[in-house]
Amino acid sequence: RRVHGGHVLFALGQVHQKTMHKFEKDSRQQGKASFHFAWVLDETQEERDRGVTIDVAVQYFETPNRRVTLLDAPGHKDFVCNMITGAAQADAAVLVVNATPGEFESGFEQGGQTKEHVWLLKSVGVREVIVAINKMDSCGYKQARYDEVRAQLTPFLKQTGFRDADVRWCPVAGLPGENLVKRQDAQLTSWYSGPTLVELIDGFSPPQRMTSYPLRLCISDVFRTQSLGTTVAGKLETGTLKAGEKVLVMPINEIFTCKAMERAGESTKEAMAGDNVEVGLHGVSDINVLPVGHVLCSLGVQPVRVATRFLAQMITLKSGRPITMGYQVVIHVNVVTVPGTISKLVALLNNAQAVEKKRPKCIPKDRRQNCVVEITASRPVCVELFSEFRTMGRFMLREGGETIAAGIIKEVLA
Repeated sequence: RRVHGGHVLFALGQVHQKTMHKFEKDSRQQGKASFHFAWVLDETQEERDRGVTIDVAVQYFETPNRRVTLLDAPGHKDFVCNMITGAAQADAAVLVVNATPGEFESGFEQGGQTKEHVWLLKSVGVREVIVAINKMDSCGYKQARYDEVRAQLTPFLKQTGFRDADVRWCPVAGLPGENLVKRQDAQLTSWYSGPTLVELIDGFSPPQRMTSYPLRLCISDVFRTQSLGTTVAGKLETGTLKAGEKVLVMPINEIFTCKAMERAGESTKEAMAGDNVEVGLHGVSDINVLPVGHVLCSLGVQPVRVATRFLAQMITLKSGRPITMGYQVVIHVNVVTVPGTISKLVALLNNAQAVEKKRPKCIPKDRRQNCVVEITASRPVCVELFSEFRTMGRFMLREGGETIAAGIIKEVLA
């Protein structure tokens, strides 16, 4: 997956030839000659040593009609929490699956991550998906294999809630770069004449931006830089932000000044909903008061809600045991992760979302179940009602390294 991102960035001129040559030389010396494109996005030594993506990498590129923020999220099951952080900031997604015989089946059927990734994408509100069927070179670019993988994935994507019109398909080979930016191999062009991966990305529908709403910027990273000083990074979910503007940070309820901003390494005076930016804050005495998950808000209007207990409607996946009152979970809201408890089972719902049973003793483990519950977080978290701020009104629950439910916030109770 990061091979794709690195190769696309290089092909579009976002990575200098000298830098790429160094990555190629250094990766070969470490016995990882095929990892040089991945190193464009794998920036930490641990990621390069292990050959596994751990954190979300952020890069930028442009297509003829789009200015793209690339959020490259980890796929390994040990780092699903970070994958959720990346997906929560995305408008659209590229799902990379392995066409190598046996590898796709392992990832899709035998306890792999493909199904969970699809479900998480839908749960955080991603509407459009490109399925990049990768490593087509390993099977000689055979159309039969491409069709086989597509036939197996299509019903699951529909079941998860993705419409046919919102899913696009693309055969690629990340390492040789086939069909990323252009097509060259005669084995592929003999049967495939559709768009390249970058052309499909260029065709994503621009989402409607909530610029008229109050500012909401969820902090996804905190660090210091020479140009900005104390810096927070994140995506503006709603509203606008200008250099020199004062902002309220919740839930700590403190006011700081946005002294400057950068996007893609370049200074900008104003950012609006949808932009991923780095914001230099003036007046911060201790960087530790700004953890990931805090939210920058507009002054003078209703700030983001802060909750320790909320009413939620959710749908469960098949779990290892029934969900009862007091069930311990890990709550994922926006980019924050916090321990919590299902503190009350309010109702089970049918497929029409009508109440099927009030105050159930448990939520069954052997099927997907729509239900209403109360959830209590171990500490205050910033949330919004789904009916008012869709992008900040979703959540997911995980337990024992597995995603067990996802849903929307209906009411803040405490």
